[in-house]
Amino acid sequence: MRENVIRSVELGVALAACYMAAVTMVQTTLYDKIINMITDSFIGPILEPYMPYFNLAVIVLALALCFMLWRKGDIESFGRLFSLNMLMFFPAVLDFSTFNWVSLILDLMPSPRVTDLWVFSVGLLLQVTYLMLRYTYRFREERVELLSRGALEEDINQVSRGQMGYLTLIVSATAATTAFIYVVVPYLNEYLQQLLNSLPYFIRSKAPVFVGIIVILGIATSLILYLRSSE
Repeated sequence: MRENVIRSVELGVALAACYMAAVTMVQTTLYDKIINMITDSFIGPILEPYMPYFNLAVIVLALALCFMLWRKGDIESFGRLFSLNMLMFFPAVLDFSTFNWVSLILDLMPSPRVTDLWVFSVGLLLQVTYLMLRYTYRFREERVELLSRGALEEDINQVSRGQMGYLTLIVSATAATTAFIYVVVPYLNEYLQQLLNSLPYFIRSKAPVFVGIIVILGIATSLILYLRSSE
C-alpha cells in the first residue's frame, strides 16, 4: 500500500467524521439557542436573507478546516482536528447529559433533533477516526525511516498493507465491542438493580461506597499501567 493510498484513507475518515460532527451540531439545542441569539441581535436583519443557508455554510466551513488540517498531515494537526470535532459534538452531549450546567447560564431546555443512538454512533466514529489517524501517521513515519535505511519501496508497501489491515481489524473489533456494551448495559443495569433489591438493606445502603471504591481503584490501576507503558 503506497503512501498516497494511506493519505486518501486519512482524508476519507477525517471528512466523514467532521461531516457527521457538523451535521449533529446543527441539530442541537445549544446551536439553535445561539442562532436565535444572533437573529435577535442587531445584526439579525442583515443576516436574515442568508439564514436559510447558515447551517450549510457551517458544515462547509467545518469541512474546509478539516481538509486544511488533513493536508498538513502531522500529529499536531490531527489533534486539532479531533478537538474541532469534539467541540462540534459537545452540544449533542449536553442535550443528553443528566447535569446540563449550560442551562443554568443560558436557560437552555434540551430539545435535540437527534436520538441518543445517533449521538453514540457519532461519538464512536470520532474516537475511531482519531485512533486511525494517529496510527496511520505512525505508519507514514515508519515508511520514511525504512526508506532512509535502504529498504525497497515494494517491501515497504507490503508492510504498510499489513499494518493497515491489522489496524482496520483492531478498530472494527473495538467499535463492535463498544457498540455491544452500549446495547447490553441497559439490560445489565436492570438485572443488577433487581439483584440489589433482593439483598438486605444494610448491604444495599453500602453498595454506592463499594462501587465508588472499585471505580477509584480501577481508574488508579489504569493510570499506573498507562504511565508504565509510556515509559
